[in-house]
Order: sequence, then structure tokens, then C-alpha cells
Amino acid sequence: MGPLEQSQHAIRRSTRLPLEVPVQVTSLDPGFPFSEQCNTTLVNAHGCGLISPRELAKGIQVRIEIVSAKRHTTARVAEIVPLGGDPETWLAGLELDIPGNFWGIEYAPSDWRIEETPAPIPPRTDSAPAGATKPASRRWRLTDISAGACYLESTAPFPAGTPVLVSVRARDMEYLLEGVVQASHPKTGMGVAFTPTSELRQRAGELIRQLTSHREVPRVFVGRKEGRQALAQAAFGPVPDHESSDPLLDLVLAGSSLTVEEFLGDLRAQRLGNRRDPRIEIALPVLLTGVDSHGRPLDQRVMTVNISRQGALLEGIHGMLTPGAKVSLARGTKKEEFRVAWMLEDATPGGARIGVTAMDPKTSFWDEVLDADRQSDLEATSLHAADTGATS
Repeated sequence: MGPLEQSQHAIRRSTRLPLEVPVQVTSLDPGFPFSEQCNTTLVNAHGCGLISPRELAKGIQVRIEIVSAKRHTTARVAEIVPLGGDPETWLAGLELDIPGNFWGIEYAPSDWRIEETPAPIPPRTDSAPAGATKPASRRWRLTDISAGACYLESTAPFPAGTPVLVSVRARDMEYLLEGVVQASHPKTGMGVAFTPTSELRQRAGELIRQLTSHREVPRVFVGRKEGRQALAQAAFGPVPDHESSDPLLDLVLAGSSLTVEEFLGDLRAQRLGNRRDPRIEIALPVLLTGVDSHGRPLDQRVMTVNISRQGALLEGIHGMLTPGAKVSLARGTKKEEFRVAWMLEDATPGGARIGVTAMDPKTSFWDEVLDADRQSDLEATSLHAADTGATS
């Protein structure tokens, strides 16, 4: 067992969650005084792993405070591992003196239940007088899921841009899926695009197989991710697998450009196997203009890989474009604004790939191309029918 694995031993008695939470760590040992702002990397009901700007003495007692939540507890330094760097940092494994949901996770995995210790109660503030009613906890219902996204019904969804962890429990198994809320519908629900890793796609696939093979209503818990890493995920968003076709992910990513009625209508259509904006594979040259993440102007000719009524997959991009950035596409006499949904650097020798969605929900940028493609399909069908009739 390596030193990093040893440092995490103390927090393996319950499910570990990859959360970056800013905490103030203060020594309770008079012989080793310090107080440092640190960030956790993993948390669970028994402790955490965190990055420290100084070497902590193994075995000392410390006070951990989540300043933003005005919540604190005590812990013991179980392990310390140097990470190097300049300035040097250390990975510390801390073990809570009182196990429990100190982190305030709203969905708490099943093995976080510490029967002997109640969940900590946040201190009362002036805005929450004694006797105030505790807000009702969110209830979630999983209605749709794919390898890249899911839709969760709730009367109190999180706002769009919120990084979340989704815990789905089915047949005594728990599946943890992380992502970002891309479409939020008040009093209705929200669409979450999963973080695009092969491990997570595999986990989502296992869950889908479990749900389709057993008629069981899963229990769902959703928690907000905290810290700078979570904010970065919200800002940059998930990158879908550009090689796969995932209608639910496409719909969730386009959710901000649709009304609630349009979104839910498309969601119902997908359940019947219909797709509002089918893609067609076609290579078309378009002129892309905009400003990259460094403020440099972009003016380059790129190619489509596929298109749909609301967006396109483009390749041959030179320059960094962050998700959410606006670009203009021009083709012939047409010119419209699009929003960058994701970017994959060095996807091809000729440059990066990006996925874009139209800023105008009533866009007509690709209409004649899509209409021509549909017409050619109709003509091919008519010719086939005529041939069949002639030979019968």
C-alpha cells in the first residue's frame, strides 16, 4: 500500500465523495500552533482528505470549520503525505472525532448513517429566529436517464449552472453520478448533464441496465457540490461524447434555449422514440467569427461534422473557446449567433471540435439543408415504391 492509499485509510469506512470544500483548519495542540485555509479533496462520514499549505504533525487534534456554513467540529490528523510543488503542499487525511454528516450533504449515502450521532444542527442566525419552520427537504424522481444525462422531477430544482452529485439506489446498490444542471424548471424538475468520463459513463450504463431489468422505483438523492472546483465545473460545463448520439444529452444541453413546455414536450416525444432535432451527417464549410478566451479575434473557415435544427458539431477550430462563449456562423447570405456548448481540443489533426447551439430558438440557419435532405429521402422512398409497384 502506497503512502497516498495509507493517507486515505481513515476515511474509507463510508462512501467517499469527491468534494472540494473550503475549510479553516486550526491546531488544538499548544506545541504546534497554526490556522490555515485548506480545501478538501474527498469527504465522507468519518473524515476527509485535504490539501494543506504546510506539513501537519501526525496525530495532533485540529478544529475544522466550514466558515460559509458557520459549522465546525474536531478531528485528528491520521496521515500526512508531501505532494511537492513550489510552494510545496501536503495531502492530509483527517479522521473526525464524531462521525456524521458534518459536511451538510443533502442526500447522504446510505453508509453515512451514524445511528449514535445525530446530524449537526447549524447555529441559529438573526434571519432564522427560534421556532422558525425548517425548510422542507427536496424530493426527487428520476424520469429519464441516458449515459450522458438525466431528468429529475422536483418541486424545488437547483438553478442552472449548479454542480451536483446524484445518488441513485436500486436493489441495494448505490450509483453516484456527478454533473451540472443545464436546464432548470421551477416547481417541475431539472436536466443534469453528467461529467464526461469513461468511468461515469460505465456507471450510468450499469444503472440503466439495473433499472431496465428490474421493476423497482429507485431512491434518489441530489446534493450541491461546493468549492472552487465545483464553481469551475459550473463555468465550463460538461463535454459530451462527440462520437455518440445521445438525444437526452442534446436536449438537456439545449434546455436554456427552450421554454418549459417545449422542453417537456420534447422529453415526452423522446420516450416514444421521436427526436425533435435529428442530426444529419454532412460536411459544409462555414465562416466562424468571435473572440477566443484570451480576447483574440477569431475569423476562420471551419467544417460541419453534423447538423440539427438547433445546432451543429464543427471541426477545424484554431483557438480556445470556453463553453458559453458566443460565436457567429456565416454561410452564403445567412449569418446567426450560436453559443458554444462544449469544446474538445486536439480532436483532429486539423484542429479542435466544438458543439454549438443556436441563440435564437426559432433559428432557420440550417433549414434549407435539412429540408433538402428530407426531400431527398422522400424522393428515394417514392422511387422505391414506384419500383416495387412496377415489379409486382
